[in-house]
Amino acid sequence: MSENKIKYVSGRHVIEPGGFYFGKDEEDIYTLLGSCVAVTMWHPVLHIAGMCHIILPKRNKELDHTRFADGAIKKFIQEIERYNTLPMDYEVGLYGGGDMFPSFSKKSRELIGEKNFKETERLLLLKHFNIKFKDVGGEVARKLTLNRVTGTVSLEYVKLQKK
Repeated sequence: MSENKIKYVSGRHVIEPGGFYFGKDEEDIYTLLGSCVAVTMWHPVLHIAGMCHIILPKRNKELDHTRFADGAIKKFIQEIERYNTLPMDYEVGLYGGGDMFPSFSKKSRELIGEKNFKETERLLLLKHFNIKFKDVGGEVARKLTLNRVTGTVSLEYVKLQKK
């Protein structure tokens, strides 16, 4: 099992921003997303599951960390190889990238959520992952739970309060 920036709370692994989990434990994996992006992976035969919580699309060249899309995808590849499996063996989901500040003019802000999911998707496809599930963008936050045993993803939308 590989993990960082996770907590074990009420029978599930809670992935914090920048966190990464990959393994065969039976507990669910959970995260809460705004403009951040989560990638879920599940191997339907071996029941290996993974999730990351990506904060930003690209990293500084000196820093290799799972809080960035390229660092997280690199870590997934390392773990997949450790289990002697291939990227195309996994059911992959891409979630999040919400617009957390819809009241600001699009001209006056960067759409970091959109940049996050576009870069993450590009990297996943480059590494031959098959994205089976995708729920990105919009003016919502998301609560996401991956059932490690069945591979089922539960998704709950959290509407933003308008001011």
